[in-house]
Order: sequence, then structure tokens, then C-alpha cells
Amino acid sequence: MLTSSVTSRVVASLLAICVATGCATTPATRHRLHGDVSTTRCEAPKTSEHLLPKMTTELPLDQHNEEHLAFSPTAWQTAATIRVLGLLKRIPRLEQAAQVEPGAMWRLLWTRQQIVDRISLAAFDVSSTVAEIDCEESRADHVADGLQEVRQDRQERGLFLALIGGALIGVVAGSLSLAAQATASAANAILGGALSVGLGGAATVFLGGEHDFYHPRNHLRDLWNNPGQSILFPASVWRYLNGPSRILPGESVREALLAYWSEDGRLGQPGSATEQLRSRLLFGDGGTYKITELRIRAEMLDHVKSEVLRMGQDLNQLLYEVLAREAQNESS
Repeated sequence: MLTSSVTSRVVASLLAICVATGCATTPATRHRLHGDVSTTRCEAPKTSEHLLPKMTTELPLDQHNEEHLAFSPTAWQTAATIRVLGLLKRIPRLEQAAQVEPGAMWRLLWTRQQIVDRISLAAFDVSSTVAEIDCEESRADHVADGLQEVRQDRQERGLFLALIGGALIGVVAGSLSLAAQATASAANAILGGALSVGLGGAATVFLGGEHDFYHPRNHLRDLWNNPGQSILFPASVWRYLNGPSRILPGESVREALLAYWSEDGRLGQPGSATEQLRSRLLFGDGGTYKITELRIRAEMLDHVKSEVLRMGQDLNQLLYEVLAREAQNESS
């Protein structure tokens, strides 16, 4: 009777400790998960390129005819991307006309100003896109960090319960031994071992580490589906992403990114269930993410951000070459 009573009290104590410590997350972690999993604070203001006046009919790149303008291939490609190639080709003719016709000087200045304005606008498109992608990347990392905290917290509490359970059962078994109840002592020792193993095992099995996460504005989806016109990327940035890649000749920047993710194993083995699951998650509206998948999403967004930033470098080069040509023309 005494043995049963003591054992019941020990078990009740363990259950009380389990309830007291529990598996609940801290308020800060709950707030983090609640605030970032279903809503986004990252949406960028919409831009409408069609509101801009068309300067001229865009011409295809012709490297042979453009060599005399002394612009680099990167500058030519960037000019075509932001739709100022026609304006760029006007410059030599206007420079010659300006030497004999005063009115041509004003047309030359207007053409240069239009080119600089378009470069500036495209640079702002880059900044806006990078800001939104960086925010979405932070969302994924934020939730992954919160889930990692939940997992660590549960693991520590499970270990604590296993240690406390083992200690309490040890005390009971020792007390029963002193009371000359060897059989009961052995039984309680076995029970204590079972409880310790059970609590420790639960700490590793029921760690959590997954949560619903949604992203209706999904830049990765546009890269995957390749719509004719993206509603998430500004038009100039979208043209750049569908322009030639420096890494994979003959492929676009978008295609090079997809090839890299596939070869790097971001989506899992081709044709596997993992690949199908991750494709639905990463390129859809979201769903139940694990920590690993949230990290993968953040990494992929970081890759996209790096490519968009490279467009900013190209814009910088184009601007420098335009201004350098203007300075040379004025000094001659």
C-alpha cells in the first residue's frame, strides 16, 4: 500500500512538472511566428512603365554597327534592357549636328538627360526589388529562427524532465530499500528508468520544427513559371532576368538560377517526392514548412537578390560610360 502510494505521488509529481514546464513557447517566440507566417510587410509600391513616354522604337543589338560608339558590350546590353538603345544611337549624329546647328545642341542635351533619367529610374527599380526580396528573405529566416528556438526549448525541457524523473525515482527506490522492501525498490527503479528513457525520447522525437508559412507575393514563382510579364518584378528588372547570363552562355539569368538550384540539390533529387513537395512550397503560395525548407527559401531569395544587384552594377557602368563620352566630347 505504501509502495503504491509513493509511486503514485512520484508519477503525479512528474506530471505536474511536465505541465508546469510544458512544451509551450515563450510569448516573444509566439509573437514572432504569428506575425511572420501568414502576412507580409514587404510589398513594394507598384510601378507602371507604360505611363512613361516611348522615346523611340527599340532597335536590336548590332555589335558591328555599334563599335564606333566605343561603349562596352555590357553597356549596350544594359541600354537595351532599360529601353534607351535608340537614344544611345542618336548621340553620334547629334554630336556632329551640334557643331554646326545651335538647335541640335538642345536635342543632344535632351537625349542625354533622357538616358540619365532612365538609368536613374532603373536603378530605383533595382533598389525597390532588392528591398522587397531582402524583406521576404528575412521573413523566412525569422520564422526559421523562431522554430529553432522552439526546438531547442523543448529539447532542454525534455532533458530536464528526464533528469528530475530519474532523481525522484532514485530517492523513492532508496527509501524503499531502507524500509526493507527490495522488490518494490527494484520495481520503482525499473519504472524510473522507463520514465527517464520515455521523457528523454520524447524530447528528441516531439521537437516540432515545422509551421505554416505563406507568401502570396512569391518572386520565386515568377522565376519558375516565367510569365510573359511579371507583376512582382519591375519591367526593367524582369527584362534583365530574362536577358543573357554571364555564367551560362546561351541561357538567361533566370534559367541559370533555376539550373543552379537544381544542380545544387535545393529542390531534392530530380523526380523524388522531396522535389515535388519543395516545388509546391517554394514556388506556390506556401504551406507547412520545416526549418530546412525555410532556410532553402531564404538562400534562393538571396541568390535572386544578388543577380538583381548585379543589374545595378551594369547600370552604374552604363552611366559612367555615357558621362565619360559627354566629357570627352566637351573637351574636344
